[in-house]
Amino acid sequence: MTINVTIRPGAALTDAETYRFVEEHILNAEYDFVLRHSYIPDRAYNKEGIVNILANYPWQEYGYKYGRWHRVLVVEELGGLIPWRSWEHERNSPLMLTDPRTGREIAEFQGMVMKAEQPSGTLLFAGDPAFAGVIRTTRDGQHTISIVGNTRLGHPGYDLEIAKKARDLTQIMVPGHPPAVRFLNPPQDYVKHLGPWLADHPDKPRKSRS
Repeated sequence: MTINVTIRPGAALTDAETYRFVEEHILNAEYDFVLRHSYIPDRAYNKEGIVNILANYPWQEYGYKYGRWHRVLVVEELGGLIPWRSWEHERNSPLMLTDPRTGREIAEFQGMVMKAEQPSGTLLFAGDPAFAGVIRTTRDGQHTISIVGNTRLGHPGYDLEIAKKARDLTQIMVPGHPPAVRFLNPPQDYVKHLGPWLADHPDKPRKSRS
């Protein structure tokens, strides 16, 4: 397969390296049996979504934070005892985009494939941070391009749900025409057990019972 869409001036696909990567590793990717029958090719590497975003939006460099402390339930409330929770690395942790100059937090994203070096660094993003887009990360010298969605598209802990909505949005998004989206606020029961990002607090926080 080859790229056969109109590319806006300055969009990511005007970069020859990006163009070649997308044709080789996205449009003509070969997956093993297990991966081919998973959600990942459709929701993380969706061909239509990635090509549409990269044909319409430029790459922009952002900082990021990846990996967060989360209070995990160890012992449930029993016989009047206070529940015991332990600080652990959050599973399927979202990724926070930050301003590379000031460190200001911009938007939190979730995706099925986020091969970023922990706990912080820089990456390339194309799309609209308020909704969804495509990130290019580098790990062990290898580039990965994949779809991510703003965590307000669904429950931040449910990467499959957010990935599905992000896939659909990336297929239709164009600059200057924000899609009609119903945003969700994360439930308080989830938020109250979140801790600091590893980039800001590499040591495990103090234990907490409640």
